[in-house]
Amino acid sequence: MSSVIHRGICQTLKIKYIATILLFITPFTVLASWKKGESEHFRVYYQHGIVDSASILQIAEIFYAEVPRITRYISDEKIEIKVCDTPKAFQASIHAPIQDWAVGCAFPLSRRIIIQNPSQITQAKLQVAQVLRHEIAHVLFGQYTQKAGKGVPLWFVEGIAIHLAKEWVPSRHETLLKHVFSKSIIPLHQLTDKFPTLHTGADLAYAQSQDALRWFVQVYGIESLWTIIDRLHNGMDLNSAFEAVLGYNLEVFDKLWQESLPQRYHWASFLSSSYVFWAGLGGLFILSYFICWNRRRKQLNQLTEQENTIDPFFRE
Repeated sequence: MSSVIHRGICQTLKIKYIATILLFITPFTVLASWKKGESEHFRVYYQHGIVDSASILQIAEIFYAEVPRITRYISDEKIEIKVCDTPKAFQASIHAPIQDWAVGCAFPLSRRIIIQNPSQITQAKLQVAQVLRHEIAHVLFGQYTQKAGKGVPLWFVEGIAIHLAKEWVPSRHETLLKHVFSKSIIPLHQLTDKFPTLHTGADLAYAQSQDALRWFVQVYGIESLWTIIDRLHNGMDLNSAFEAVLGYNLEVFDKLWQESLPQRYHWASFLSSSYVFWAGLGGLFILSYFICWNRRRKQLNQLTEQENTIDPFFRE
């Protein structure tokens, strides 16, 4: 009996040993299929034929140089960028729950960025440069403000990333416009820890984050924004930073920002929206068609009347 138990134990240990070896071999096997490109501040991992690493590195270095007020105060350790070939590989690389519509993800503290295949990004009606700049902005801002810990609301984090990356997404204007008119804006304090999981709700959250930062800069100026960012760098939470710089807290800012929306998104803005423009253009085309059709119909009726009229020469 003891020999059987001994053989069983040895067999179990053998299986565990093989499993351990495979556990270590697998990452190296996977890593071996990836190619690598490097620049001064970035390291890109990609698979052959997926992307041109030189273009990725160029976009990254250009953006890095655009934000010296942050980059000169953080570590110059390389930021890693992984470009996945499939959505499945993207999900597996993140090792965290993420929405199906996501095309990029950043891990600021570990200085890592993971993005989808460029073709997948294009299908989402986005540009690779736009996604890359956005995720790099997350890493740089996260590195600069890590002393603030969790004292920075998500809407501010996303608003900063959009602002620094200089994103231009016209659909966000339309989204915000629609929700201002329907009075369905989400209060900023509800966007502190997470965004809505549905794509439509997330679109609104991103649009609000962008607009809140844009309104802040319009009213208080870019230097006030940088002063707040510097306070976060020194370990102050955002609420305290707002009180120190603006004289009021985030609750008041949320209220003032919401009050500003109807003044900035009114009927004139609605009439200037792309949906209204194309709808109006389509309506004008249809109207022109009916006018031309009615005019031609009258001309044909006149010709028919003329043909049916007997010339006096032929009358008896």
